[in-house]
Amino acid sequence: MKKNIYQTACDSISSGQKIILARTIRRSGSTPRDVGSMCIITENGNLIGTVGGGLLEYQVQTRAKELFKEEKSSVYPFRLTGQDLAGAGMICGGEVDLYLDPLFPKNKETLSLFQTIGSEITANRAVRLVTRIEDSIPALETGARMLIKEDGTIIGAIEGLDPEKLPKSWNAPFELISSDKKDISFFVENIRLNPRIFLFGAGHVSVFVAQLARLVGFNITVIDDRPEFANIERFPDVDELIVLDFAHVFESLKISKNSYILIITRGHIHDKTVLQQALSTEACYIGMIGSTRKRNLIYEDLMKQGIPKDRLESVFSPVGLDINAETPEEIAVSIVAELIKAKSPGKKLKTLIS
Repeated sequence: MKKNIYQTACDSISSGQKIILARTIRRSGSTPRDVGSMCIITENGNLIGTVGGGLLEYQVQTRAKELFKEEKSSVYPFRLTGQDLAGAGMICGGEVDLYLDPLFPKNKETLSLFQTIGSEITANRAVRLVTRIEDSIPALETGARMLIKEDGTIIGAIEGLDPEKLPKSWNAPFELISSDKKDISFFVENIRLNPRIFLFGAGHVSVFVAQLARLVGFNITVIDDRPEFANIERFPDVDELIVLDFAHVFESLKISKNSYILIITRGHIHDKTVLQQALSTEACYIGMIGSTRKRNLIYEDLMKQGIPKDRLESVFSPVGLDINAETPEEIAVSIVAELIKAKSPGKKLKTLIS
């Protein structure tokens, strides 16, 4: 299973390493990454993740080196326009603010909190992290972070922040909210395990879908009833391979609101079998390959069995963005592009301060 950056941060400080976690908390104009992009800088200067690359990341790394010595946090404004753009060879300008947050294992509160984050997301439970955004918070200070579990349990406290006044919805991955003090705000992160694709069918298109989807951060389960297709030789990097009849496999699957179902089987009978069961799950996305004619025939059959038309209309079918794809590789590109679009349908940030 591919670890996300929170799990990587947990592993680092649990092993005794000091790290700086850099987050993009505000942006305007044309910037290379959105709010919520993150990277880890280690004491020896290694970079894990990205907040935009190029000159931005170079300056973030340089500032992080200073913070390891100063042992404090920093709100880092980055402005790149005009001659700076040309000199740096960049095409994105605009303005971005980052928060450089020292995570040191000697801070037992920080260590315990991130270990809890690691265990919660591994168990596929959402967790909310609230971080006080302020310049020069000592790395060993307590009271700079608060964790809220899915069941409402609160770990830690932040002075001046009433948990009841936090946004009720957990839908937005990142939110920046104001405080009564000018130079203090709070960054709210709703953290989940990387989204999982349940990929039904292990044919040629699925091989390339799995490769591309892995690159862009999805965890992947491949399901087929043919061991000669669903095997480690064809799918070396997926998280799970299941060889089982399509009619019975759903009984053993844990499909959540963070799940994506792709139906790319070898025939419309199997597609219908999978789709009928998929429609009763909480999956946030269901996509089915095939022609419009095949899709309509399947839909007609399922409506006769009592499945509402509006539920069927929520399915992405024919699956993939329309880019005139023909080869298995091109079709995979169109499918994964649609997954990326579905995962980030709009702006992630609700900014309540100027």
